[in-house]
Amino acid sequence: MVKKGIIDTHCHLISKAFASDVEACIVRAQEAGVRKMLLACCDETEFPLIMELCSKHPGVLFPSIGIHPENMADDIEAQLAATKRLLDSYCRPTDGQPSRKLPIGEIGFDLYWDKTRFADQQRILQVQFDWALAYGLPVLLHIREAMQEFLDFLHHYLLNIYREGGDTAKAPRLKGILHCYSGTAQQAREAMELGDFMIGVGGTLTYKNSQVPDVVKAIGIERIVLETDSPYLAPIPHRGHRNEPSYTLDTARFLAELLDLPLEEVARTTTANAEKLLGI
Repeated sequence: MVKKGIIDTHCHLISKAFASDVEACIVRAQEAGVRKMLLACCDETEFPLIMELCSKHPGVLFPSIGIHPENMADDIEAQLAATKRLLDSYCRPTDGQPSRKLPIGEIGFDLYWDKTRFADQQRILQVQFDWALAYGLPVLLHIREAMQEFLDFLHHYLLNIYREGGDTAKAPRLKGILHCYSGTAQQAREAMELGDFMIGVGGTLTYKNSQVPDVVKAIGIERIVLETDSPYLAPIPHRGHRNEPSYTLDTARFLAELLDLPLEEVARTTTANAEKLLGI
C-alpha cells in the first residue's frame, strides 16, 4: 500500500479472464493502493462493455477507445467509421454538458504474427492519430516488433502535418504512452523528440534478461508511467499466472529498487505523470 496511490494506465478488465471476479479484482487493486485504472480498448465492439464497467466505478475506472492492429476488420473503412461515431458521441458536448476526454487506444503496429496487412495498419493508425490531434487526446501505443517502422511512420506523418500547416513551431504534438515498451533507449528518446510520450512500464520490467531496466534507467522516472496489461504479462513473483491491476504495486516496488528511490516517490511521480498526460 502506498499513501499517494498509483495508477494502472493499461488493463483489460473486460477480458474473459476476469469474467468470474472482476469486482473482486477492482477491490484488491484499491486495497493495494491502485486508485485508478485505465481500460484499454481493442476495437469498437469492446467500447460499450468498457463503458458499462466504468459506469459502475466512476473516478476509479476510465475508458479508452481504439482499434488494435490485431483487431482490424476486413473492411477497415467501415470499422473506422463505426469507431469514429462512438468517439464523437463520447467527446462532443451535449445538453449543456462539457466535452469529455478519453485516450485513443490501444492502437499502433504489430508485426510479430502477420506482416501482410501492414498497409492497413498504417492507414488505421494515421486516421486514429488524426482523431487524437483533432480532439487533443492522448494515444495508447501498442508497438510490437515494429519500433523502427513506427518511428519512420511518425516522422513522415508529422512532416505531412508540417507541410500543410506551414509553421512547424505551431504544429500540434501527439502525446501518449508507449505501452509495454520493448525498444531501445535511443528509440525512446527519438519518439520523445517527435511527440510528448511516456514509457509504459509493467511486468516485463521484472523479467530476467529483460532490456527494459536499462531503458528505464536511461530515460528516468520523469517519463515513466505504470501499467499491468492485465490479464497478460504478470510481474515477478506472479509470472505464469493471470495478471491483475493490484500487481501494479509489485512493479512499482521493483522500479523503486531499480532506481534507488523511495516507493512513495515512485508512486507520486508516476501518478502525476499519468494524471497530467491522461487527464484522469
